[in-house]
Amino acid sequence: MSGIPSKTDVVVIGAGVSGLAAARRLAVAGREVCVIDASDDIGGRIRTDEVDGLLLDRGFQLYNPSYSEGINVLDLKALDVKSFSPGVIISIDGRNYKMADPKREPTWAIDSLLAPVGKISSKLKFARYAIGLALTKSKSTSYDQRTDAFLRAKFGQDLTDKVLRPFLAGVFLEPELATSKRFFDIALKSFISGSPGVPSSGMQAIPRQLAAQLPGGSIHLNVTAQAVASTMVRTDLGDIRCRSVIIATNARSAALLIPSLKVPPSNAVTTWYHLADCSGSELTEGKSTLVIDGKKFSGNSDDPSRPLVNTVVMTNNAPTYASNGRTLISSSAIGVHPSTQSELQVRAHLASLYKVPTGNWTHVATYPIPDALPMMTAPHDVEQSVRLSDGVYIAGDYRQVSSTNGALVSGRRAAEALLTDDL
Repeated sequence: MSGIPSKTDVVVIGAGVSGLAAARRLAVAGREVCVIDASDDIGGRIRTDEVDGLLLDRGFQLYNPSYSEGINVLDLKALDVKSFSPGVIISIDGRNYKMADPKREPTWAIDSLLAPVGKISSKLKFARYAIGLALTKSKSTSYDQRTDAFLRAKFGQDLTDKVLRPFLAGVFLEPELATSKRFFDIALKSFISGSPGVPSSGMQAIPRQLAAQLPGGSIHLNVTAQAVASTMVRTDLGDIRCRSVIIATNARSAALLIPSLKVPPSNAVTTWYHLADCSGSELTEGKSTLVIDGKKFSGNSDDPSRPLVNTVVMTNNAPTYASNGRTLISSSAIGVHPSTQSELQVRAHLASLYKVPTGNWTHVATYPIPDALPMMTAPHDVEQSVRLSDGVYIAGDYRQVSSTNGALVSGRRAAEALLTDDL
């Protein structure tokens, strides 16, 4: 990369999805943009490592092709999203049960109804609620509350603790489900609208597509912002004078630049990758179906002998993730667990979930990620202001909702506010 410019129209701090979305919108409007990032590559939290013919996303991440903002700014055909199965497999007392929307997986209907995870009436009530959300076009403005309180009251403790909590703990990266019900509704609606998956060349294909839409030389890596004003950004490589600034870093870094800024805590995750010693057709019926443990949670207690919140055979639906027909497994646990002992506990849990020996599975990589997902505590404002002060704007999924779509929307909103202000 060439040296940073001494002057530009707009400095965007952060080359993650929100920063790149903001820069894209500004470039379309004819503004000269300089994007800086302290990391050695673009993408922020969305990074993919290529190791020995394997694609390893840093943490378990999925992209939903139904995301409205992505439809507007991404080439979905080029991304070639390999969608996973629209359902989950729940492991309970040595047996696996399949649960899914019967319209999308009709052969799973009986298993879904008979799984020992709550009354049939509770399951039907949840299905009706999900369908109602999918048909609702307006945004929720009702009273916000913790997701767990809503689920228990609405659908009962059994269905909540054996299905909804284990699944959502992997979505929210927190087991108490203190996450905003508004965010839960948005997430559930997206699951009904489309089938999440991964781009055939890895999740980092998303930020790479956004970066490719910027003029050459717009992005400068390994540059750390040290101080911000409306007309200047001080970096470790020198000052950049400008007309305005968009801060599109993660929440922790944003708070370092703007100490008065209130930011949410981040939820952590650790993801392990293994190569199985069997074919993918022998696991989860040859599909990429998320496997969860129905006995992991009892109330708010978390069984430490069952560390994983989910696991999936990546290569069943996305064979490009491993060359030579190998079978790649991604498994995640809440929190940071880098030790060898943790990997051994994970391996034992995988044997229980997949019902096969895992002693000869090859451990490929471990990714402990402390800032994996911003916490969306109730009550949560899903459209916080993007204006910090005259000439200084802010973007990030923590200002919207914790998702790739939230990051895309937040970046666009910050850029459009800047353009409206004519700065």
